[in-house]
Amino acid sequence: MNKKKQTFFKKAIRIVSYARPFWKIFLMLIIITIVLSLLEIVNPYLIKILIDDIFIAKNYGLLVALMLFFIFVFFLKTIVGIFFSYQAEKLEENVVLGVKRQLFKHLEKLDLGFFYTKQLGDILVRLDEDVYGIESFIGILIDSILMNVLTGTFILVICFLINWKVTLSCLAFFPFFIITQKYFGQKIKKQRKKLIEIGAGFLSFLQESIVSIKTIKTFVLENLKLKKYTRTSRRLIREDLKLNLLESYSGAVVGLITFTPLLIILWYGGFKVITGALTVGSLMALYTYIGKLFGPISELGSINVAIQSTMVSVDRVFEFLDRVPKIQDKKGAIELKDVKGKLEFKNVSFFYNKDEPVLENISLTIKPGESIGLVGPSGSGKSTIANLVGRFFDPVKGKILLDGIDLRDIKVESLRKNSGIVSQDTILFNTSIKENIRLGNLKATDKQIEEAAKLANIHDFIMSLKHGYNTKIGERGVNLSGGQQQRLSIARTILKNPKILILDEATSSLDTESEQKIQDAMNFIMKGRTTIIIAHRLSTIHNVNKIVVLKDHGVAEIGGFDELIKKKGIFYHYYNIQFRDQNNYIPEENEEQTEGANGE
Repeated sequence: MNKKKQTFFKKAIRIVSYARPFWKIFLMLIIITIVLSLLEIVNPYLIKILIDDIFIAKNYGLLVALMLFFIFVFFLKTIVGIFFSYQAEKLEENVVLGVKRQLFKHLEKLDLGFFYTKQLGDILVRLDEDVYGIESFIGILIDSILMNVLTGTFILVICFLINWKVTLSCLAFFPFFIITQKYFGQKIKKQRKKLIEIGAGFLSFLQESIVSIKTIKTFVLENLKLKKYTRTSRRLIREDLKLNLLESYSGAVVGLITFTPLLIILWYGGFKVITGALTVGSLMALYTYIGKLFGPISELGSINVAIQSTMVSVDRVFEFLDRVPKIQDKKGAIELKDVKGKLEFKNVSFFYNKDEPVLENISLTIKPGESIGLVGPSGSGKSTIANLVGRFFDPVKGKILLDGIDLRDIKVESLRKNSGIVSQDTILFNTSIKENIRLGNLKATDKQIEEAAKLANIHDFIMSLKHGYNTKIGERGVNLSGGQQQRLSIARTILKNPKILILDEATSSLDTESEQKIQDAMNFIMKGRTTIIIAHRLSTIHNVNKIVVLKDHGVAEIGGFDELIKKKGIFYHYYNIQFRDQNNYIPEENEEQTEGANGE
């Protein structure tokens, strides 16, 4: 986001720019507003005629004509008002749709780092509720600001024509009005921002609680969560009451300031009527007009408060839109053609936080079609390497090459079209099995989808379901087991047919039978592809070309499975930990010596 704070005027221009595609509606609304403003000032002058020229003069004929004109003005205002409301709503809804679409599009472009640092609740509030701040601003601009400015201007002209001295004395209170509105407006904006932030945090808490409901029940945390829910709810109520109180104080002070000029008119105007310098009709018209004048002025004050509140949401939307994605195509980025699949890491370093390096000076070459297994403790950088290959992050130092081309010189979309990831956290969408698999290739036929499912060892299960491939799988695939979800993910990747494949601990949480089915599917999908396997179970990487052991931010060992076992280093130690209770357990040297000593 630009560090220079945008002025209110610049923000207003930016908001109005969203209405540019609908300029015809916008222009129509301006014209209608002028008509409504003129109709708004007709009635007080008709009252003047009614008193001075009809009641006092006892002119019955003019009374009938005036009543008919009253009726005409009423129906005209009603019809024009209905048309205005419809067109204004149409404009606002179109603008909101455009902004939401732009926000969602921008969200898809943002790097993963953004999502790691933002609460889900905060993101959702910005995507939905905060957008309506822009809708409110446009509504305020047309329906309130423009209407009140035009109405106020027309009324002011008429008031000066009736009695300029009284009008000037009333306007003397205007500066007090401005000062009051500015004072309360700043306080209300600050309180509104605080309320929104608390609300976003509360929404994140609710989402976390729903997603984690099994854990909450397992550890009997219901009362703890209920207490936090109650505590946060009460805080929201307190802050909302503070906001309501500020708005009430603002309205009361403004009411006092606008009431005083009306008393002046009654006192001074009444004196003029008694002396014969002013007619009763003129006094009533002036009183009504000044009341209407301070109505728009008072309304503008209320609008100021509303705008201050609205701008909190608008600022949050613009902050989101102004965030520059860290991962984007550079000028002149190329489209990949005829990918072979050679990957090279050259002195690659990466950290999420500056003081906590994840990878330091990693150098590694993976030949086309070669498979490697990544092994290491939690936090050693295995998944980070996968994220770097998919270019979800860029190296802090060094570079990664694909077929000799720096990943940063390749179009992001082209790179990701040629790579596929099967992770331990399978993401499926709340639609049919068929549509979930088709995400790998949106142009795939039903036959191709079935072939992919067969290769992933999931076709028979799908056909056993009542609705087959049209079965709805539920949100995040809740109607399927972990193994079934994983095989659907593999089918989707098979359909994508990537040149580079990343298997991120794809069998870590599965039972032996499910693991074997998935392993068979993975063995097929790996053929002829450059494959990186992030291994949790070492049995999944027994047949890879080479194994890379990560430790202390770098490569500790590299070699084939049997080669590393014979080396009796870190990998050998990991192997023994996993297979200690199995027949293929290999005692480590110190254990052999201990056993020998005991035997003697």
